[in-house]
Amino acid sequence: MKQLLNRILPFIFVGIAMVALAFGIMLLAYLFFFGALIGFILYIFFWIKEKFFPNKTLTKTTKKSGRIIDSDDWRKM
Repeated sequence: MKQLLNRILPFIFVGIAMVALAFGIMLLAYLFFFGALIGFILYIFFWIKEKFFPNKTLTKTTKKSGRIIDSDDWRKM
């Protein structure tokens, strides 16, 4: 009986490992799916919010002080 159990035991461990691997892959797939679904829902919510209720604060553009050298003399033709 012990010899039979020693021969069958590796196959049982491999079977358990395959089931655990399959379960882990399915769990990861569900996590990715629901994460993408929740992310998409949040994206749509904030897109609608920005589309219909934009921010009232306007940002003022400020000019930077300094020189602008508008030349292409440094580039070889």
